[in-house]
Amino acid sequence: MARKQKLSFSIFVSVVLIIVSVIFLFPIFFCIFTSFKESAEIIRDITFIPHKWSSVNYDYVFARGAKYLRYYLNTIIITVSSVAITLVLSALSGYAFARLHFRGSKFLLASILFLLAFPLCAILIPIYMMEYELRLLNSYLGIILPNLLCILPFSIFIMRGTFIDMSSELEDSAEIDGCSVPQTFFNIMLPLAQNALIIVLVSGFYNVWGEYTISKTLASKDSIMPISVALTLLKSEDWNYGVLAAAITLSIIPPIVVFAIFQDKLVEGMSAGAIKG
Repeated sequence: MARKQKLSFSIFVSVVLIIVSVIFLFPIFFCIFTSFKESAEIIRDITFIPHKWSSVNYDYVFARGAKYLRYYLNTIIITVSSVAITLVLSALSGYAFARLHFRGSKFLLASILFLLAFPLCAILIPIYMMEYELRLLNSYLGIILPNLLCILPFSIFIMRGTFIDMSSELEDSAEIDGCSVPQTFFNIMLPLAQNALIIVLVSGFYNVWGEYTISKTLASKDSIMPISVALTLLKSEDWNYGVLAAAITLSIIPPIVVFAIFQDKLVEGMSAGAIKG
C-alpha cells in the first residue's frame, strides 16, 4: 500500500513539474516561432507554429548587423566584466567574513546584506547624480558599478555560507604545512568552493544580461547601449513583432548556452546547499 502511495505521489509530482515547465517554456517557444512568421500572419492569425516559415525578420536584423552587433558586444562587455569582478570580490569577501575574524565584521556584513532588501528605484536617482558629477554616464564603468551593487551582496552571502560550512581542519592542516592565509585560500579553500562559484557566475550572468532599468537610465547613447535597451528601439509608430521576436530570440541564446555549460555543477551546488540547509 505504501509503495502504491509513493508511486502515486511520484506521478503527481511529475505531472505538476511538467505543467509548470510548459507554462515557463510556452512564451519562449512562442517567441521563437513568431520570429519565423511574416508580419501579415502575425497580425492576421494567432497561431503557435508558422503556416509559412520565413527568415525575413532575421534578414532585417542582420541587415542592420553592424548596429545590433554593437549592442550585443556592449552587453557581453558589461556582463562579463561585472561577473568577473563579482567572482573575485565575492570569493575574497566571503572567505574573509567566514574565516577571518576582524573588528566590525558583523556590522560590515549586515550593511552589505542590507542592500538585498533595498529597492533599486530608491537609489537610482542618487546613482545618476553621482555618475553625472563623476562623468561616468554613457560609459562601461558607469553601468558595471551599479550592476555590482545589485549582484554582489547576494554573491557574498553565497560564498560566505560555503566557506563557513567547510571544516576548519583543512586550514589547520595547511597552517601546519606552512601555508600562509593567501596560499590556504587559493590552493585549498577556493577549489573546494567551485560549485558556489558556479552559482554566483550563473546568477550574476542572468541578472546582468537581462538588466534593463540601470542601463535605460545610465546609457542613452548607441555606442554604449546594451541589447536589453536596444530592443525598445525597434518600436516606431507600431511594434514590428516579428523583428522584435527575432532580436529577442538572438538575445536569449547566450544565457541558454551558459546554463547548458554549467548545468551539472549548478544543480550539484544547489543540491549540496539544500542538504546542508
